[in-house]
Amino acid sequence: MDSRVYVPWFSVGEDDEDAFETLDGARRRFVSVLRERAVTWPCDPDDTLVLRPEETGFAHLLALLCAVTPGTNVISRVFGAFFDGQGVLGTELHDQMYIPLQGSVVGVLRVAGSPGRCAELTADWFERTLRGQAGNLAAPTP
Repeated sequence: MDSRVYVPWFSVGEDDEDAFETLDGARRRFVSVLRERAVTWPCDPDDTLVLRPEETGFAHLLALLCAVTPGTNVISRVFGAFFDGQGVLGTELHDQMYIPLQGSVVGVLRVAGSPGRCAELTADWFERTLRGQAGNLAAPTP
């Protein structure tokens, strides 16, 4: 029997159980599209997370993608997308406070539209950012 615990892409909430079903329609659509797209990314599902406003103190849903240094469990950078139901602001975030970093080398994402369209554009941005980070995070040579 497989003893591994299933972790969905962009698991909703910090609790042990995925709280996806507690999201409203727009947020559920946004997360669904992110989950569909993430399966091809060069990271693990547990490198992604969605926090609801009541978990962050922000007024918006926050989708997180953590760039992990290859061969380690060290999070090197955190990227986040704040979704308000009609638009997204995506940027590099502080790794503990989840506030935007000043002077980030990644581009800022600002998009508006339907939840599905916002999620597609956010997924594109996450993927570009993650693939760009993979090139910059190669394991050091001895």
